[in-house]
Amino acid sequence: MKLRFRFGKVESNHSYEDKQLDRIDAQLDEPQIRQRLTESYKGQKSGLGRKPLDPVIAYKAHLLYFLKRDIISFNELPRQVDKDDDYQAFCRCQGVEFTAGYLSHFRKHHLTGVVAAQLMRDIVSGLDIETSTTPLRIGIWDSVPMPSYSTPVKDTKHCDCKKPCECDKHFSDPDAQIGWQRPTLTKKDKFIGYRKHTVLLYSADKDERLPIATAVCPANEADIDVIEQTLSQAHQLIDVLLVDQAIYDFEQIADWLTNYGVLVLVKPKSNAVLDQYPLDATKTPCCPKMEQPLVWSHFDFEDYT
Repeated sequence: MKLRFRFGKVESNHSYEDKQLDRIDAQLDEPQIRQRLTESYKGQKSGLGRKPLDPVIAYKAHLLYFLKRDIISFNELPRQVDKDDDYQAFCRCQGVEFTAGYLSHFRKHHLTGVVAAQLMRDIVSGLDIETSTTPLRIGIWDSVPMPSYSTPVKDTKHCDCKKPCECDKHFSDPDAQIGWQRPTLTKKDKFIGYRKHTVLLYSADKDERLPIATAVCPANEADIDVIEQTLSQAHQLIDVLLVDQAIYDFEQIADWLTNYGVLVLVKPKSNAVLDQYPLDATKTPCCPKMEQPLVWSHFDFEDYT
């Protein structure tokens, strides 16, 4: 079947400054991505209608959104891609333009949960994974607030003007909800919007961490519910999931271990100090006698140690 897509320019010799994007780009099988997504494009078989934009562009933009913590809005993603040479080369969108509406349509009609999970498995299965935790496969949970800068209540009245005017408009977002975030000098405790959640394959080197599961949920949705959603995507890819907030429901953790084969643990805070273990340059605990980084031996599923 001939693929009827509009393709962007591809620079095979592009030199990435971002090591993480360079590594992931080298491992992605773009023909396989197109093949998995093509079935959802009705016009591919009939040959009718306008040529859609290459789905690789949308899928890579989707990955980029979850890889970079500073990208907190799908609406801003096209603009941020347009300003960064690495992002453009990674998304294969040089010479073509895409909008936030295109990404929204892609996620709604083409990137189903089943397809997304399979594409994630394709990425990991193509890698010769050697991490600081080998042979134990460890995932690390990352959650980022995404303010929507809108109101969850629909309000069509923008101002008191009786005639058409140039006043700022206010848009509603009924799916956005009130959530909490850590307060800083520029952030408040509460915000209206969403959270994006990513499970990364853990490595001591941040540039070596790869995404294996993703989710976007309203800000008020409990982490304990979102974790189960991502476990359904990552259950064959990891043995342990480190989360950044304590979950004290032992029965729930035991159920996850039974259903998905993944043990959910609370990771130590980044400022935690282990007096008995010195740390190397990558903050990895070392053996006090040999001064070598500690590595995982195995996980005992009988006593959970």
